[in-house]
Amino acid sequence: MIKKLFFFAVCLQSFNSIAMAKEEQTLQIIANKVDQNGSIITAVGDLLIFSPNYFITAQKAVYDQNNSTMNLYGNVNISKESKTISLSNYAFLDMKNEISSVTPVLFIDKSANIWINAKTIDKKNDLSVIKDATLSSCDCIDPTWSIGFSSGDFNATNKWINTYNNTLYIYDIPAWYFLVPAIPYVSAPTLIASYMLVNLPYMGFSTDKTRRTGLLKPQIGYEKNSGFFYAQPIYYAPALDVDFEYIPQIRTSRGNGHELKGRYVDSAYSKLEFDAGIFNEKKNYYEEHKLINQKHYGWNLKYNRSKLFSNGDHSDGFYGYFQDMNDVDYLSTKYKSNNDTLYTNKILESKIKYFYNTQSYNVNSEVLHYNDISKNNNDDVMQVTPSLNLHKYSDSLFINNFRNNIDLKYKKQHRITGLGAQTTDITIPLSYSQSFLNDYLLFSYEKNFSLNKIDYLNNDNNQYKNGTLLASRDSISLEMDLLKSYETIIHTINFNAKYSKQQDIKVEGDIYGINSQDSNLSIFAYSNDIENINLTFNQSLFNKNNKSTLLNHKINQKIIYDPNGASSLDSLENELTLYFPYGSGSNRFLYNHDEKMIIKSTSKVNLSKDDFFGELDYSYSFDQDPTTKLYRDGKRYETISGNIGTKVLKYYTMSYKEQYDIANHISKLKEYKLGIDKKCWALDLSFQDSLMATATTDRQVNRQSAIYATITLKPIISFKQKYTKNEGEL
Repeated sequence: MIKKLFFFAVCLQSFNSIAMAKEEQTLQIIANKVDQNGSIITAVGDLLIFSPNYFITAQKAVYDQNNSTMNLYGNVNISKESKTISLSNYAFLDMKNEISSVTPVLFIDKSANIWINAKTIDKKNDLSVIKDATLSSCDCIDPTWSIGFSSGDFNATNKWINTYNNTLYIYDIPAWYFLVPAIPYVSAPTLIASYMLVNLPYMGFSTDKTRRTGLLKPQIGYEKNSGFFYAQPIYYAPALDVDFEYIPQIRTSRGNGHELKGRYVDSAYSKLEFDAGIFNEKKNYYEEHKLINQKHYGWNLKYNRSKLFSNGDHSDGFYGYFQDMNDVDYLSTKYKSNNDTLYTNKILESKIKYFYNTQSYNVNSEVLHYNDISKNNNDDVMQVTPSLNLHKYSDSLFINNFRNNIDLKYKKQHRITGLGAQTTDITIPLSYSQSFLNDYLLFSYEKNFSLNKIDYLNNDNNQYKNGTLLASRDSISLEMDLLKSYETIIHTINFNAKYSKQQDIKVEGDIYGINSQDSNLSIFAYSNDIENINLTFNQSLFNKNNKSTLLNHKINQKIIYDPNGASSLDSLENELTLYFPYGSGSNRFLYNHDEKMIIKSTSKVNLSKDDFFGELDYSYSFDQDPTTKLYRDGKRYETISGNIGTKVLKYYTMSYKEQYDIANHISKLKEYKLGIDKKCWALDLSFQDSLMATATTDRQVNRQSAIYATITLKPIISFKQKYTKNEGEL
C-alpha cells in the first residue's frame, strides 16, 4: 500500500487551542492510512510522527487538533529532544499542557545513562509519577544489577529521581532490602546533590551533571584500630562564584572530626580556596598509641590571580599559599586523605609571590615563611622576607650580534635566634656571537660582571665581617650542528666546547666558598667559578617518515684547572635514551675519574603494548665520606621501584607496584590491584602495605597494611571500604 503523508502547520497564538501561546510548531504524520473527521485525525500502519520536540513511531494514532491530545497504540516509541526514549504498548500525550501517560513503559534517559521499566508513568509538566518499576544502567535483558521499587517520581527540571520501597537485585536475586538498617553509600558525579535516607524505604539521586547544592559522596570503611569510619560532605552553592563543603566524620574507636572547605571566584582571572579542620582523639586511643597531641588541627588558604595590574601585552600574576597544622596526623585524619606513606618533610612552607612581565623586563618578588612543626618554636628557622628579582631581557647593544642583559637580586634571610643575612647581587653579561662555515659553526664570547654584597644580621659582636665580591668571568664557546639524512633515519650531532675563567677583582669580608669555610656561613654560600672547559656532545636519531625520536645520547665532561694550572676531570655525565615501538629505556650516570667508579646512576624502562604496561626504575648513589672525602667510603643509597599490569578480557585490569629500599632492606610500598570496569558496574580491589605518617612521643615510624574495596553500580550507588592494620614500629 502506498503510504500517505498528512502535513499540517499552524501558528499557535494565545487564541489557538492547538498549542501553547506565542509558539510555532510543525507536526508531520506519515502512515499507511490517514483519515480526518472534523478535528480528529486517525493514522494507522507504520506510523511516523515528528515535530521540533518529538519523534514518535507506533502502529496507530488518534490526534485531537482542538485539544492537542494524542492516543498512541502498538509498539509505541517516543523520543523527546533526543534525550529521553519511551517504549510502550500505549501512550497518551497532552502536548498543550505537557501531560502524558504511558503503560507499560521502558523509559530511557540517555543523559543519565539509566533506564526504568515501569507498569505506568504519568507525566504532568515536569513531574513524572512512576508505578511498579525497575531501574538499572545495565542491559535491559537480564541486567547484572537492578533496583526494584513500588513507586517513584522524576522531576525533569531538577533532574531528580525519588524511589520508594527499594530492593537491590543482583541478576534475579534480592541482595539488599533498603528497609534493613545499613550505612549505604550514594555516589553521583562530582558536585552533584545526592543522598540516601537509611532505615527508610526511600532513595533519591540526581541525574544532573551540573553544580548544585546537596550531599556529596561519603567515605565509609573500617580500620582495625579506628573502628568503623563514616564521613559525609554537605555541599552548599549559594551562587555561581562561591561554594562550601562541610564534612563531619566519625571513627567509632578513635574519635570524630570536622572539616570546612570553600571556593570563591572573584573574577575571571582569579580563585580563592580554603580548607580548615580538626580531629579529636578519644583518650584511650591517644594514650595507647603514644600520640603527641589529642587534637589534630590545621588549615590552608590559596589564592591566585592573573591580570592584577597588567593590560595589553603586559602580564602579571599573584599567588598566595598559607598553611599551618599542629602535627602530621592532621593530614591522615582528613576526608579523602592519601597520606598512607611516610610524610618526611615536617617543614611547612607558606608563600606570597608576584610577577610583572613585559617584552623588555621581568620583575618578581617572593616572601617565604617556614614552620617546622616538629619543634616547639621556630625561633631558629630561617625565613625569607622578601626576595626580589629584576631581569632585563637580552637586547642588542650598538650592533645586532652584540647583546647585553641585566639581573638584579635582593634577598633577606633572617630568624629570631641565629645568624641571618641580606644579600644583593648584580650581574651584567655582555655577549657577542658570530656564525661561520655557512652557519655550521657558531662562535660566542661573553664578558660577565658581577657584584655581590652580603650584610649579616644577628651578627653578635660583629663575629663576621660584611662581605663584598666584585668579579668578572670570561667565556668563549664554539658550537657545531650537523645533520645527515639517510634512507630511513635522520642523524643530528651537536658539539659544544666552552671555556670559562673567573677573576676576583675585589674581595672583602667573610664569604663562604670564596675566602671562608666556616659552616655557620654555608647557608649564604657563593660559588667561585674556577677556570674550566666544558665539553658537551649530543646526538639524536629520528625516523625519517614520521619524525619520531629513536635515540638521544648526551655526554658532558668538565675539565677543571687549579690556580697552579694543573688540570683534573670532573665527574663525567652520560645520559642515553632509547625509544622502541612499545616503550623506552634510559640511563643516566655520573662517573668519578679519580676513584674510577660510578657515583650515581638511574635506569628506567617503560613498556606499553596492547593491554600490557610496565615501569621499572632502579637507582643508586654515594655520598662523600666527611672524613676521607671519598665516595667509596660514603653512605650508599639504593632503591628500586616497579609497576606492572595488564588488561584481561577487556574489562579486567591487574597490577602490582613496589618501592624497595635496597640499602636499608625496607619495602616502602607494596600494592596489589584488581579492577573490573563494565558498562554498568565496576569493582576495584587493592592491598597496600606502606610506611605511615604519625606524630608519636617516641618518634617511631609505623607500618600499615590496608585493603581498599570500591563497588560502583553506575551511576547510582558506590560503596567504599578500607580495612587497615598497623604492623608496629620500625
